Amino acid sequence: MARVCVIGGGPAGSVFAIRMAQLGHQVELIEPVAFPRPHLGESLSPGVPALLQSLGAEDALAGSRPVRQVEVAWEGAPQIRLDERQEGRLVDRGYFDSLLLDHARSLGVGIRQPARIVDRRHDAEGWRLVIETETGSQSIAADFLADARGRNGAPSWRRQPAGPATLALHAYWKGPGLPDHPVIRAGDDAWYWSVPLPDGSCNIQVFVDAHAFGAARKDTLDSRYLDLLDRSGFRPGAPAGRVQATNASAYVALAATTAASIALGETALALDPLSSSGVQKAIQTALAGAIVANTLIGRPASASAAMAFYQGSLEEASTRHRSWAAGYYAEAARARPAAFWRDRAAAMPGNARRRAAVSADMASVASQPVELSRDLVIADLPCIEGDFVTLRKTLRHPDLAGPVAYLGDQPLAPLLGDFLPGATLVEIAQGWSRRMPFKSALSIAIWLRNNGVLVARSEARR
Repeated sequence: MARVCVIGGGPAGSVFAIRMAQLGHQVELIEPVAFPRPHLGESLSPGVPALLQSLGAEDALAGSRPVRQVEVAWEGAPQIRLDERQEGRLVDRGYFDSLLLDHARSLGVGIRQPARIVDRRHDAEGWRLVIETETGSQSIAADFLADARGRNGAPSWRRQPAGPATLALHAYWKGPGLPDHPVIRAGDDAWYWSVPLPDGSCNIQVFVDAHAFGAARKDTLDSRYLDLLDRSGFRPGAPAGRVQATNASAYVALAATTAASIALGETALALDPLSSSGVQKAIQTALAGAIVANTLIGRPASASAAMAFYQGSLEEASTRHRSWAAGYYAEAARARPAAFWRDRAAAMPGNARRRAAVSADMASVASQPVELSRDLVIADLPCIEGDFVTLRKTLRHPDLAGPVAYLGDQPLAPLLGDFLPGATLVEIAQGWSRRMPFKSALSIAIWLRNNGVLVARSEARR
């Protein structure tokens, strides 16, 4: 058991603390602000409920609203996109974050809130922190430190921009005329996002280019926000709070771990706000970060693998989301000549190759001899196995989104060494049926063919 200190009580910090407590560590969490407090990120993507359920923390969604539909006016006329499963959630982040922190507390995590760090040092004995609380000065000793302060994280986590600088202007509104579902609209040189909250208010956000906004005429923030809002088509009621400006630029930390510390959530990775998945990604970094930290603490011989795994996962997520966002910005840019859209639609290097899916018709599958693609590389790469990061034989291929070691619970590399070149997919699956049911083996073979790992024999010889 190690002493772990987490700085920051948002979703990333709370989830990391929860997971580290579940792994048997002694955890203290420092949060400088009293909850509840408002925070951007009130529209949770559909993956969040399942992640919370895996932690036993689904109660944090109490009081949330399901997302039944989203109105999108991006490339042309407004469209209503229905969410039949209603897995997205609209939350009051002050309440949501409080409940998540309460769950960490219920698992034995020590919560220091509100608390301000006045001194922090690291030496051969570990971390020493001095904090100032409402009851006076306190000291905390820790073996491992997690920085989950979001964009306010320590500057030592050097960050690489992952897109144009973006600023979010936002304010809360109340009254008639507010949409009761999320609305996304593209403007001439900005885009708009209206998020209804459980209390009936609405957070209307305007995303602008940070450099262009800073260089423009210097009216008040309120007047510039209202001027932009007038062009949006929204007819809000009355403002329920002041207008604020928040950095919404995407970036990735260049080195998000040391042997005794880790950056989590937006301290390590910020996605383009168009993805609406910042909270989900923060939780995912915390879950992966907990396994990385557990490895650094418990298996120091695997430290290099753990650190490489975490950094690689951050960079892969940043590249994937930036490429996805660029595609959507390109759709809007077709009808809008402004530099705002052109800059964000800039082409991203990535995986442009996609093969047509193999027919699931058994006759066509059975008749097609295949071989391994010449582009396939099998190498030892770090991956999560249980509660630790370890090296495993992993598949890398241009048609794969990233390195893959397992499909379900089946390691893939041993399977690829266990078939004869020129065999059909069905023959391959029959050979693999010694390890698993035939149906599962055939599904894996088809997946490998669909993703370019297995190719038609004539393709492999070109």
